[in-house]
Amino acid sequence: MKATTGTLTIKQLSHEGRGIGIHPENPQGKTVFVQNALPNETVSFRYLKHYKQFDEGITTEVLENPHPNRVKPLCPHTDICAGCSLQHMSSTAQLALKENTLKDHFKHFAKIDISTLEPAIHHSAYHYRHKARLSVKEVLKKNKLLIGFHEHNGRYVADIDSCVVLEKSVGEQLPALKTLISTLNAHNAIPQIEVAVADHETALILRHVQPLIKTDLEKIIAFAQEKSFSIYLQASKQDRETLKTVQALWGNDILQEEGTKLIKLWPVNTPSLLHYRLPEQDCTLYFSPTEFTQINPAINQRMLTQALAWLAPTPEDKALDLFCGIGNFTLPLARLSKNVVGVEGTESMVLRGQYNAQENHVDNIQFLAADLNQSVSHFPLLDTSFDCILLDPPRSGALQVIETHFKTWQAKRIVYISCNPATLARDAGILVHQLGYRLEKIGILDMFPHTTHVESMALFTRKG
Repeated sequence: MKATTGTLTIKQLSHEGRGIGIHPENPQGKTVFVQNALPNETVSFRYLKHYKQFDEGITTEVLENPHPNRVKPLCPHTDICAGCSLQHMSSTAQLALKENTLKDHFKHFAKIDISTLEPAIHHSAYHYRHKARLSVKEVLKKNKLLIGFHEHNGRYVADIDSCVVLEKSVGEQLPALKTLISTLNAHNAIPQIEVAVADHETALILRHVQPLIKTDLEKIIAFAQEKSFSIYLQASKQDRETLKTVQALWGNDILQEEGTKLIKLWPVNTPSLLHYRLPEQDCTLYFSPTEFTQINPAINQRMLTQALAWLAPTPEDKALDLFCGIGNFTLPLARLSKNVVGVEGTESMVLRGQYNAQENHVDNIQFLAADLNQSVSHFPLLDTSFDCILLDPPRSGALQVIETHFKTWQAKRIVYISCNPATLARDAGILVHQLGYRLEKIGILDMFPHTTHVESMALFTRKG
């Protein structure tokens, strides 16, 4: 029978912020990765998972040598909820962990030793999260409906009634949201709620696997009016074949007698899209609630300011923005450059970028829909050189486009924003060792406080 609890002394931290120790009672000296533990502490822990080569656990009590960087979590749910994993560490210690992770990845994957990092960009560590996906689960044994992130074991939805990292309009309304869903006829047919917070509006997208009857829709609308939410619906996969998109519930005045589909489509050029303002760049970005936007608006503004300062475009420069999305970097870049080409793989995002350029009266941008994992040399807009390049790729990085096109584009300056230090390091190795660039600056952006997510920014300049 496998043990359910244990005691061990933590030797060091992993890149994921988990304590690493060897269980003294295990005859094979098996490694245990322990959540909520810090170096040199002796902790009692509860096992979460057993594997052949290692085990996973979570701290239940610090028995000896509490670490100087240990703090009391503000959230009462950190022992069960996996939405955060570092609230037991001081902010200073969290930043140091992320900076060391970035350095280690560059040494390992890029063969580059980083001696100096730029000061970390950070802001408030609470109520920063403006985008999230919350799971919904009815638990008959507990006679409860749960809404939140998953537990540390990954199998169950955590039983929480508040969240200190979600924006307050949502994080403090989880009990009211549970009450709403539990009173619906479709209470067991809504598996997920997506959150999108704009400057003056909080949107909730209810994903449902069966059609919602009129009385359910009326309850949802009444709740939205009472709590000042905007509510959107996303049907099951089968229904999406005909609906095609997320639908918006505006209020009783727009209900249409069409069976259960008392909703209307959200067109790309609607003037009532969600939006956020970038005051330093004098831009307003519009987006639909399912489109990608940065999760932390305060860090996004600081990130933009630093990226533009590092890239230093001039009024004579031709700039390229890769993986441009809705134009978060593209529009501010266009304010400072002669012209900009923004490239994005999703056609709907390109349309949104064009709409944003139009609404901000920016006419020196050309948006292009292209798969950057494939060659794009057949596009006339990209068959040229560029003075500067900004890229913000997904976690998989930008290997294909860097290997295939950066030698042709001959940019003097490149700003690379990354959400994965491993792929950033891999791509940096190619830029430095194969394409003749120098790593000038690099630093972290604390986009996700209390998590091990490492966002970073690097500036590369062409030698000579």
